[in-house]
Amino acid sequence: MDGLSVKTVLEDGTEHIFGLRPRIIVDFEQKFGKGMGKLLADEQKLEHIYYLGWATLKANGIVVKPFGSEFLDTIKSVELVTDPN
Repeated sequence: MDGLSVKTVLEDGTEHIFGLRPRIIVDFEQKFGKGMGKLLADEQKLEHIYYLGWATLKANGIVVKPFGSEFLDTIKSVELVTDPN
């Protein structure tokens, strides 16, 4: 997943962009029981994208609420972005 990052904008306007690291990818695959590529290409749900936003924030030291309604109420948007390089 080289070059793939997650951009998360919180309700307070704070914006974070963090790359997907192996730890985040493995955590994602274990949670959803399938490979990330398959889930993002064939079976994508918004829950997957929101989870990646949560996981990247948490892995990079941002204090977040547990994944679920409380966390979802703190975000404005989450999107996958690619590095043009």
